[in-house]
Amino acid sequence: MNSEILSKEVQRFINDNLSSNIHKILLKKSPFSNVTSKELVEQIESKAKSKQKLPTWFATKNIYQPNKLNLSQTSSEITAFYKASLLHGDTIADITAGLGVDSVAFSMKMNHVIHVEQNEALSTIAKYNFKQLGVNNIECVCTDGISFLKNSSNTFDWIYIDPSRRDKDNKKVYYLSDCEPNVTNKIDFLFSKSKNLLLKTGPLLDLNSGLKQLKNVKEIHIIAISNDVKELLWILEKNYDKELVIKTVNFKNDTRQIFQFNPNDEHSAISTNSLPRNYLYEPNAAILKSGAFQYIGNHYNLHKLHSNSHLYTSNTLISFPGRIFKILNTLGYSKKSIKKFDLKKANISKRNFPDSVEQIKKKLSLLDGGESYLFCTTDLNQNLILINCTQIFEN
Repeated sequence: MNSEILSKEVQRFINDNLSSNIHKILLKKSPFSNVTSKELVEQIESKAKSKQKLPTWFATKNIYQPNKLNLSQTSSEITAFYKASLLHGDTIADITAGLGVDSVAFSMKMNHVIHVEQNEALSTIAKYNFKQLGVNNIECVCTDGISFLKNSSNTFDWIYIDPSRRDKDNKKVYYLSDCEPNVTNKIDFLFSKSKNLLLKTGPLLDLNSGLKQLKNVKEIHIIAISNDVKELLWILEKNYDKELVIKTVNFKNDTRQIFQFNPNDEHSAISTNSLPRNYLYEPNAAILKSGAFQYIGNHYNLHKLHSNSHLYTSNTLISFPGRIFKILNTLGYSKKSIKKFDLKKANISKRNFPDSVEQIKKKLSLLDGGESYLFCTTDLNQNLILINCTQIFEN
């Protein structure tokens, strides 16, 4: 951590150049003797990116920015405060704490937070930033998280773990057993230190794969922002043997769309199929990730277009957690059909359809964009169809 970066002159330079061409700054000699051009660019890039992801940190004076990789790996404020809403009690050990965005959110809910980070530079930056943010109930410990727990005589109301999804060569990994720490072989030890574990994993982890490797899973939370799944949260409770609850959350334009179910709901649900009716419904990304393909239709009294399409239809308009379209017409998959309705431009989506979007555009001679939406899918009679729509609502 270079304290010279926190001087008024350097901070003013960083703030004045948030929209500047960073390549030009990098190629020029630094205007400051104790701060390199590379350090300036690193601060500018990270601060610019934090504007949307970490608005409180962006708005706070003299925050010391981490590098781009550390920033990309941290939670957003939205997801951090959602995690904090799941907690109860007084103490939490954040044993893979990084920049400390989650720790700050936890500090608003818990009386005492232990921020454990083995990277000395990152631990120092986090401790400094906590002071700038006015947070005084976080204890910083610079060590390995598992070692911290082994050497501590304390137990905690919660332990939070966000395992690193990169290997020693900095390549991404996707299986829980490949992450660091590998929680799959440490669950019993973790339960000796806390009855409640909160585990964050990447959005690509298969839910069934996670359930096979973990035990005592009480809840799974699938978190999306603007229809983009960002993270999976797993709540494990010691000796929990009751039914699992899966909760989906999609944050969109200051709203929070929540849908929840349990696996038995999905297993017992039976879909009814139908040809396209008046309205088309596409579930948000968090619901699609959850696999509630039958239950979502049953819950909202909708019909599926095909058992494998995961698109739904109805005669009357309803409120729905996803995109809603008014169906104008249903066409066959041919250029002749498109010409008949003088369709030259459309936003193309495909579900349960053999051709790629690029192949579809080429075959139909269509351009991207416009107000029309074209869903390419397979109907209940196994016919390839094009559903021409206009969007009327999106959660």
